[in-house]
Amino acid sequence: MSLRLLHVSDLHFGRSSVAAQVEGVERVYSSERFDAIVISGDLSQRTRRWEFERAKEFVEDAGRHAPVFVVPGNHDTAWWTAPLGFGSIPAMYDRYRRYVCDELEPVLHIPGATIVGLNSAQGIRAFTLTARPRDLSVVGALREEQWAKARREFDAAPSCDLKLLVFHHNLLRGEISNRWGLSNRARGITSAAATGADLVLCGHDHQASVECLDVSGRRMVVGCASTLTTRVRGGGPGSINVYEMDEKTIQASVLRWSEESKSFARVMWARYTR
Repeated sequence: MSLRLLHVSDLHFGRSSVAAQVEGVERVYSSERFDAIVISGDLSQRTRRWEFERAKEFVEDAGRHAPVFVVPGNHDTAWWTAPLGFGSIPAMYDRYRRYVCDELEPVLHIPGATIVGLNSAQGIRAFTLTARPRDLSVVGALREEQWAKARREFDAAPSCDLKLLVFHHNLLRGEISNRWGLSNRARGITSAAATGADLVLCGHDHQASVECLDVSGRRMVVGCASTLTTRVRGGGPGSINVYEMDEKTIQASVLRWSEESKSFARVMWARYTR
């Protein structure tokens, strides 16, 4: 069975959003066949109501063409309602839940794949603190019970299913930023592989990348989608990722926005054995 997935991240509906690129994505998913559309967080810029209203429009429109799978990002999280856990933690996600998705860690079963989402956008909590002050409210965290949830979901899935894990923060250190997305840094790679995931999709770093890792004797592909804003890491236009998978391979393509053609064109392609 062949699967096609569209991966979009960091739309940041707000001042830095590039409307033409968002409209280009809308043309992609409305004109091509996808089995699922994955959005790995940061739909808003400042958790403002109108930003989430635009995000809702985007998610609902995409959902008319394929199942949409979405997780929150740090920009979707009102961390100031519960700094260091003092206050209302549920309130951090009120607008995200109201406008985008009520479930912070969704699970989706489609023919040939099990998709598990984890919420890495935890605000400022004791377990998100690092030695870098600039990481406050920005760095992500995934706790052991969350990794365990993913393991249980994948263990219960059909053995032939592609196991796809989705969260917002970049699992691998950014090539340009040189920053890890998760507070547990490289340990996150081992934890992600231990869930049984074949493919991990994330964002946050605003730089597109796809890498294949061999971890503890098993293979895992990690894809990071860029952003559809003026804040692309290293400058330049935004991009989206497309994955085509069958029982034996995962094929990844990065499609970059062309201002000249007003469309997305493939700039990177790779095929990995599962």
